[in-house]
Amino acid sequence: MDEREFLARADLRPDRLRIWLETGSLAPSFREGVWHYCEIDLARARLIRDLQDDLGINDEGIAVVLDLVDQVGGLRHVLQAVLRALRAQPDAIRRQIADDCAARSRT
Repeated sequence: MDEREFLARADLRPDRLRIWLETGSLAPSFREGVWHYCEIDLARARLIRDLQDDLGINDEGIAVVLDLVDQVGGLRHVLQAVLRALRAQPDAIRRQIADDCAARSRT
């Protein structure tokens, strides 16, 4: 989506968006000299707005929250890759891994 549509859907003022772009809080794709926004950018903008407006979190706190959100997202991708790799293994290996995990969780 273009900037005009993004601003409308995110219920943002242009000056606020510029600050978020400058600080790296939002990082849409930039092609042919134009920012291109997607649904993830929209969700992130709404999160930032809610953290600031509804919860009163300052800029430093926003940066910490966004970093944690990004870390969780990265971990989800890693876990999905691990699950795909596990599903590709024979049943005996999957059972052994499950047993090992269960034994480690009891200690």
